[in-house]
Amino acid sequence: MKRSILVAVLISLVLVSLTGCGSKETSNDGLTKIVISEMRGESWLPVYIAEMQGYFEEEGLDAEFIVFKDGPIAFQGMHAGDSQFCMLSTEPVLRAFDEGLESKIIISTVKSKLYLFASKPEITDVSQLKGKTIFAGMPGSAPYSFVLSILEEAGLSENDVQWINMEYGAALAALEQGSIDASFFDLIHINELKRINANILLNTSDPEVHEKLYGSKYYESQMVTVTKEFAEKNPDIVQKFVNAVIKAMKWQEEHSVEEIAELVAPMFEGRNLVEIIGIIKDGLSTDGYISREGFGAIEGFCLQQGLIKEPIGYENVIDMTYVENATKALGK
Repeated sequence: MKRSILVAVLISLVLVSLTGCGSKETSNDGLTKIVISEMRGESWLPVYIAEMQGYFEEEGLDAEFIVFKDGPIAFQGMHAGDSQFCMLSTEPVLRAFDEGLESKIIISTVKSKLYLFASKPEITDVSQLKGKTIFAGMPGSAPYSFVLSILEEAGLSENDVQWINMEYGAALAALEQGSIDASFFDLIHINELKRINANILLNTSDPEVHEKLYGSKYYESQMVTVTKEFAEKNPDIVQKFVNAVIKAMKWQEEHSVEEIAELVAPMFEGRNLVEIIGIIKDGLSTDGYISREGFGAIEGFCLQQGLIKEPIGYENVIDMTYVENATKALGK
């Protein structure tokens, strides 16, 4: 499995041809150029608000976003020098750390994991998925681990189902057309799933379900990370990035769903942002902080799923210094 992931990563890196992103660059207007690798999603809304409100520019940064197919690929792109910052889930970062690829997580954009697992109407229980076709992203990704944990709870193994590879955005249509039997979804798709009469087999926005699956109501997993080396060499740039996102979180708190949707619309063409943001807004972080309880839940889940072999420890991968500095400076 690791070999197949590596092949996918190498293919992706060949397609991305940026150079010099691991070092400081200055644009013509005197701003420091930064590149953010990501898989575009509303869970990282404060980062997009920071861009559209001009907060990165206020901090002296010129931000460019590079969109990848999946979080682990975006993450490997950062470690290959294609970007300085990466937006993804925590689980692949812990797995990579366990294998010697060290990163620092600098801010979270959510309070808990907002995931769904849904199936075709005729499938009413996870146990019925044996031999069926499922989409859950790449092996090692947060969605894949999430779905695998659900299957195991129902007594099924990784080899009891057929895993299909596709774009995340294609999963809803594939489920409606019957070309897949079940799939992971972000919470933002809950109304669309109801409209196609899909069965929502598990919804982590339910606090009881979330706590049963993860052992905590906190799971601040959608976040921004940098390489350990970049953080050590460029703490000023990291601080400016976090300052901008904390400003965005304050703006987000003070404005309506409609105002937020209008602001970030250019980054999400064709999306019903008012509905989507209305669904997830309460689950978005208002302070960027990753709690020790939340990290413990993430680490415990990764241990349970075999993504890491032994505990990593909060201080080894989480650095909330930048969030604390930004909060004090901005009086948030």
